[in-house]
Amino acid sequence: MSLSNKLDEMLTSRWVLWAVSVAIASSMWFFVGGGDDKNETRKLLARIEYLNLQPQIAVRSAVSEILIEIAAPAGVMENLTYDSIICEVDLRGFSSGKYRPAVRPRLPPNVILRSMSPSELDIELIRQIARVLTVEVVLPQDIPVGQYLEAVEVVPREINVRGAEGDMAKIGSVSIAPTFLELQTGKELMLPVNITQSQPFEDEVVLEPSQVRINAVLVTGMPRKRVPVNVRLAGKPSDDYEVKTLTTDPAEVMIQGARESLDRISAVDTETVDITNLSASQTVVIPLRAFADREVSTVNVSSVRLSIHLEPIVAQKLFSNVELSVDGAAAQTRWRAEPRTVDVTVEAPPSIIETLDSESHMRAFVDVSGIFLRRAVLPVWVTPASDNLKVVKVEPATVTVSALEE
Repeated sequence: MSLSNKLDEMLTSRWVLWAVSVAIASSMWFFVGGGDDKNETRKLLARIEYLNLQPQIAVRSAVSEILIEIAAPAGVMENLTYDSIICEVDLRGFSSGKYRPAVRPRLPPNVILRSMSPSELDIELIRQIARVLTVEVVLPQDIPVGQYLEAVEVVPREINVRGAEGDMAKIGSVSIAPTFLELQTGKELMLPVNITQSQPFEDEVVLEPSQVRINAVLVTGMPRKRVPVNVRLAGKPSDDYEVKTLTTDPAEVMIQGARESLDRISAVDTETVDITNLSASQTVVIPLRAFADREVSTVNVSSVRLSIHLEPIVAQKLFSNVELSVDGAAAQTRWRAEPRTVDVTVEAPPSIIETLDSESHMRAFVDVSGIFLRRAVLPVWVTPASDNLKVVKVEPATVTVSALEE
């Protein structure tokens, strides 16, 4: 048997093939890492970080952490902390709705990922909205008869409430509820803000701030309350004027009475002021009306100073086909304007607008004095017959004038 035949028989023998297979398997096991006795394997929970989340969008998910299995050298493994490995979820371009995006781990150097669960997340993106709500004060029920709160100050009076759109619709009010013992101290209180809601929230609702300060004085006597003054008017000013502002001095008055009665009153009315055909601003002293509930009265005030400020009304009127005149022509020259009429819009008080006619209250013309051309484009001028008239528009604003052959 030749040497080459003996070599072929040896390489294809069963024992040689077995030895080669074992060598290849051992090599693969070593390079993958399973045979490296310097690597340690560990399972841990990694936090989720959402990237590129749109403003006013919140993430709702049943999973807050990802279970991962990693391999790393012992020295690297010892230095790993909870924040060393983060599982990222990219939400670029996602709006409100339900999605299943992929999870992408961010690993430190020399750390190998073995497994990750889950590798995809079932999430819902919820649009968030914000509202500004006034903080109400809920008084304790055990305040003794004959005592009441005066000079109640809440800081800040309004707070921002932010949450999912569906949860925000469930909010009725926000309030603080000081106890009688707390109010008795007479000190400034820092109290948590409570939410009155129609149904349980599905997501977190954030209050900014979540606590407010309250200063209140607990006094003995008839309960009091400060309310605004409401002006009662009858009639209308003259056609050329309208009421711009109404102000009273004082703008608010103190009233007193039973607590139940005060809770039903939101303002105190003046006696009726007749402004029929009023044509100038004026200031008058007007009495306050008595309350229908005789247990309620004003404190140390029976009338207010009322200032009525009027503002002129301006109306407009369009006059069509107003005849154009040509002024400034030399005695031996005649001119023709094209077009021969214009539309004029004027502005004036309504009482004057109703009486206007173009023939008697305005004149439209072009001035050709100093014009040496046979043909020119000139502006149209309009002179009103009264100072109460104001020309606001002329259409067309310019016309073409031509000298006629004699």
